[in-house]
Amino acid sequence: MQWFKRLFLAGLLLPMLASASESGYPRTLVTGLGSAVINAPPKRIVALGAGAEDIVLQLGIVPVGIEAHYWGGDRQGYLPWFRQEVERRNAPLPVALNLSPETDIEAILRLQPDLIVATQSGMTQQVFDHLSWFVPVVAWPQRPWLTTPQEQITLLAQALNKDPQPLLSDLDDALKQAAAQIPHLDSYTFAYIRGGTNGSTLAAYVAGDPRVDTLLHMGLKMLPSLAKQSVRFGSFSTFIGLENADQLNDADLVFTWYLNERDQQSIEAQPLFRSIRAFREGGYVPLMDTSLVVAMGYGTPLSVRWALPQFMPILKEAIAHAKR
Repeated sequence: MQWFKRLFLAGLLLPMLASASESGYPRTLVTGLGSAVINAPPKRIVALGAGAEDIVLQLGIVPVGIEAHYWGGDRQGYLPWFRQEVERRNAPLPVALNLSPETDIEAILRLQPDLIVATQSGMTQQVFDHLSWFVPVVAWPQRPWLTTPQEQITLLAQALNKDPQPLLSDLDDALKQAAAQIPHLDSYTFAYIRGGTNGSTLAAYVAGDPRVDTLLHMGLKMLPSLAKQSVRFGSFSTFIGLENADQLNDADLVFTWYLNERDQQSIEAQPLFRSIRAFREGGYVPLMDTSLVVAMGYGTPLSVRWALPQFMPILKEAIAHAKR
């Protein structure tokens, strides 16, 4: 722990330890990893995981640091809708932290945050405990990687003493307006799956995962058999197995994504995969644009408003060909 002492002696941690008596503070938020006691309105926020940076930005604060997102983002690690919004505000871009393969605690603390948020993430107890020694950390509320967009908005608004309703309404309006473009959208069932490139695996994302909840919010109905599935702690998908691909045959629409065309060809060449009814009859929706996959998977008001103009034509085409 010598680096903790070095940071303290260098004076980098003093802003984190400061407290003030201001309206609405102090406030305590209880999460799945522990409590965060926020003594004063946060000004230097580090946003980790998926989507928190969008919500913090829309609540009025440009984070000082975010987790870098190279998959779906640019070479600097910024996702397009986030970068565009920061630049629209004429604000400096936050530091993009490369936290793979493990969380760099020193790099986070060098930004002198007064709050760290990781509401939709896989943050571990160990990382939470290390960071919480210096600064309040708002982690995921119940399970890692299974925080809905609405839960993120509500939790982050509580942390910043803001009203969540404008963002909740913005998200609701964006998705309902998009859904209104397709008559009877709520009569279609769907599954969101991921096939393995080794040709033998098949998994389905579950409710609570934002990529699923965004489609549910639009009115689509999750395949009932998948809605009943439970997942192990820390996971956001349930294993089906390619040999059980026929379990998806009651889904009118099947969504998936691919890293590249080679993976797409490998998976789609499997006879059992090709036997899925939606694949055979036109209700198959393969997504290849990584930014679009991430945007719909974040499910934040900022990301979905960026994504819907691209996503809706794809969905309309699939529904036009899907057989009921």
